[in-house]
Amino acid sequence: MSIFHEITSGMLDLLFPRQPYCLVCNNKLEPGKVLVCHSCESRVKPLSPPLCRKCGRSLLTPDIAAAGNEGLSAAGFYKDRAQHLCRDCRAREHFFVQARSFGQYEGVLRELIHHFKYGGKRELAGFLGEGMVRTLEQISWPAFDYIVPVPLHIKRERERGFNQAYLLAAVVSRHTGIPIFKGFIRVKPTEHQTLLDKPLREQNLSGAFEVVDKAVLNGKTLLLIDDVYTTGSTADECSRTLINAGADCVFVLTCARG
Repeated sequence: MSIFHEITSGMLDLLFPRQPYCLVCNNKLEPGKVLVCHSCESRVKPLSPPLCRKCGRSLLTPDIAAAGNEGLSAAGFYKDRAQHLCRDCRAREHFFVQARSFGQYEGVLRELIHHFKYGGKRELAGFLGEGMVRTLEQISWPAFDYIVPVPLHIKRERERGFNQAYLLAAVVSRHTGIPIFKGFIRVKPTEHQTLLDKPLREQNLSGAFEVVDKAVLNGKTLLLIDDVYTTGSTADECSRTLINAGADCVFVLTCARG
């Protein structure tokens, strides 16, 4: 039996090679761990208060004097107040109601997202998406009718082989039971947002998205899913398009906050 086990185990390893080392530190993985070791996993810390009431940015930064973060009722989401807002949200209006992220886009989390997004490590969707689910469970948002992943242009998706936002959305949907709306598409190929400053990001995304079946979204409350929130340009343009298509309101959940 032991010889048979060794042969079948070897064949399985050839067909489905396992990742023996941690993607982050290169140390050998402990039994039961996949892609990320326990030490690196423990270094991924969720964002904690004080946070900007609107976009979820950490308020523990030198340019923000506000401190503390009070719990808000669902009705309170729609009431704009100066306190507990970051400098950006005090200066501009957003089309989404509120945005939250699992962790800060730095360190181990940043490296894992890069492996996931650019290194083809789709298996990381489970680890990253479950962090987003835990974040969602800790905030008092209204019930959602649909989850909406930020779409990639068909050319970009073919090059990458997948849409990272959709894989994260699938994890959130599986844990919450909220269905995914698949009628939101990107009709305009755009430059990589990371290469542009904020004004150019907004110009780059203008008219980039479209809703295929608007009637489905009429009066609906939506949860927009993406991997990283940086300036909010993508979240705003998506939210604007979805609301113009008939949605009642949009909340945003991302894996990381830049």
